[in-house]
Amino acid sequence: MIEMTLEEIKKIDVEILDVIAKFCDERKINYWIDCGTLLGAIRHKGFIPWDDDVDIGMLRPDYDRFMNEFNGYDPRYEFCCFENKSEWPLAFGKVLNRAGAGQVDVFFYDNAPDDDKALRKMFRRRNFLHKLNSLRRKRIFNPVNGNIFRRMLGHAARFMLRLFPRYYFVKKLIKNSKRYVSEDTKRVGNFSAWDFAYCSKDVFDSFIDVEFEGKKYKAPAGYDKWLRAFYGDYMQLPPVEKRVQKHNFTAYYK
Repeated sequence: MIEMTLEEIKKIDVEILDVIAKFCDERKINYWIDCGTLLGAIRHKGFIPWDDDVDIGMLRPDYDRFMNEFNGYDPRYEFCCFENKSEWPLAFGKVLNRAGAGQVDVFFYDNAPDDDKALRKMFRRRNFLHKLNSLRRKRIFNPVNGNIFRRMLGHAARFMLRLFPRYYFVKKLIKNSKRYVSEDTKRVGNFSAWDFAYCSKDVFDSFIDVEFEGKKYKAPAGYDKWLRAFYGDYMQLPPVEKRVQKHNFTAYYK
């Protein structure tokens, strides 16, 4: 097998993004390039030089439509999430390239409470469930860092978590995210991933086209407010030592 370069993986990710964008435009499903992809579009007009993936976001109603309608649109790609693939280990979904390398993360944004105390509680619960889900997914006897006492605690925790059904904590993460789904709140948040990301809904009242890798994709008209919620002063480059890939993987041609 031949190892793929980072640039080749990025090219495949953009091809997947093109299909997603075309599908959403045809079905009138609102999406936006999100997280580091949106930051890259605004600051670099493409990938952040050290980034290695593509992210998009959707509000809950659009995410549910995408989840129910995308598969079958293009046989080269499949949208996988816990709701349509019961063994899926994450709360959010991904569009995967059936031929091998390449994927796009699809994050959903649910209603967030307007009360700050209740909001922090949701994020704390999400973080706790993420840690439990991560521990539950690891093999019991995989190496644990630290002294002998820490290693013993780590192995004991993994053993105890195996008493829960395999995807128990994924279900709990999704349930936590939907806590305010039937309420008319003024904010939305990401309770499926890891960022402490929330914002007022008016950020997503309308969308504009932004440049990314020489093409145009959707971004919230209020992208400045959204990016500041994620990154603070997002036009400021991070220190050199933090300009590294987020993911550690190797991809090959089949």
